[in-house]
Amino acid sequence: MYKKVIINFTITIVLLVLLGVTAIIKMAELADLSQKLYSHPYTVTNATRIIESNLISMHRYMKDVALSNNDKELQMAVERVNSSEIIIYKQFDVIFDRYLGDKQDIQKSYDAFVKWKSIRDEVISLMKDNKEDEAAQITKQKGAKHVENLNMQVDKLVQYAQNKAIFFNQNAIDSKNSSIILIIILLLIIVSTIIFILILLLNNISKTDKEIKKHFHIIDQNIMSATLDESFNIKEVSNAFARHLGLSKDELLKKTNNFLYSDCDKNQKDTIKRVVQSGENWDGEIKKLDNNDEIKWLHSNIQPIFNDDYNVVGYTNIFHDISSKKKIEDISNIDGLTNLYNRRFFDNIFPQQIKISQRNKSLLVFVMMDIDHFKQYNDTYGHQAGDTTLKKVASVIKKSLNRPDDYTFRLGGEEFGMLYNVNDTNEAFNVADKTRQDIESLKIEHSGNSASKFVTMSMGVYVIEIDKIYEVDDIYKSTDELLYQAKQNGRNQVISNNAITY
Repeated sequence: MYKKVIINFTITIVLLVLLGVTAIIKMAELADLSQKLYSHPYTVTNATRIIESNLISMHRYMKDVALSNNDKELQMAVERVNSSEIIIYKQFDVIFDRYLGDKQDIQKSYDAFVKWKSIRDEVISLMKDNKEDEAAQITKQKGAKHVENLNMQVDKLVQYAQNKAIFFNQNAIDSKNSSIILIIILLLIIVSTIIFILILLLNNISKTDKEIKKHFHIIDQNIMSATLDESFNIKEVSNAFARHLGLSKDELLKKTNNFLYSDCDKNQKDTIKRVVQSGENWDGEIKKLDNNDEIKWLHSNIQPIFNDDYNVVGYTNIFHDISSKKKIEDISNIDGLTNLYNRRFFDNIFPQQIKISQRNKSLLVFVMMDIDHFKQYNDTYGHQAGDTTLKKVASVIKKSLNRPDDYTFRLGGEEFGMLYNVNDTNEAFNVADKTRQDIESLKIEHSGNSASKFVTMSMGVYVIEIDKIYEVDDIYKSTDELLYQAKQNGRNQVISNNAITY
């Protein structure tokens, strides 16, 4: 389509240039013809008419010479003859300069005029000598004959000049008419080409519009997306996203108060806002609840929308459902017996949580715990009972933490772990100790436990401070040492790196 439009526009531009050039050339031709009409035939015609009229005057003045009665009349007649003679010579100069015909025609007339001077001079001389009869005789015979011949030559010039004037005038009319016809033809071609281009454009726009609507429909039905305003409220949402959440578009559009991120933990929500409000893209995973309160995991890509002044005025959010992927990940990250996260997941998430807590300036707590004398428990009650106890203990540990950014792990055998954020060190200790008490409150009999007649746990609590730089292995090792101290001090207790014990 675009190639056709470009080609047609190029043709139109070429035709417009051609029209302009043609109009300029034709105008120049018309101007040249007008100049020729003025500079040549008309000028020559005027000059010949002036010569013709002055010849008549000279002939009359020569009669006055022949009929003069005294010197004064003779002198006046001679001056008039000389005055007309000067005019005639000037006009011959004009004709020689601009005459378009055979210059021999001019030369003959000019030579005849020059020869007439000797006859005039003879008559004037005779009159000065008072030989009036001889002067009259020459004027009537030789002079009259010469003037007649001279008039015939001048008439030829006049006639030729008139013919040339008529010729150039007709050429000018023909050129003007042909120029008008040519320009009209070019204009018609240009108008036709433009109309053709417009029809082509309209057809292509119509086709493109249909294709765009078709593609938008496909996108709307298959791509999960939403457009948000500056406050992260939904302005527009695709049917695919509404269908994914089990809601209608109208229901989604009525949602406010950062609906898209209402299920995110506060730290993640703050991070998303901070990134996109700064004008950068945010790419990550978010968790949502659908209409049936089922967890949906979405990969979200948020791009700011800018106005002409490059201020953020909204956001475009494109989603991909990764719930199935998350389930597969959960299977690979979940311990099969206890349904807690396994050691593999712990190794992946631990360094990430350290960075997040430091970025958000929040205290992160890592707890390691062991079931006291669990080997003796298995030896006494059997491995099946041991597995049942592991499940019960894991359930208590999991229930002790219920925020989205809290994690519980089975690190191996009877060893468990917890990872959570707190506001202060007292809270860090209290969460762990409450978990320890709840496990003992299960009252699972354990005759081989030196710390209690029930199943108990020893715990090491390490509070990761925000202004220090840590290596994951160092934190793990330090927490393990705290756990060891708890066991050495009699078990069923919590020891923290902040010197709080129970």
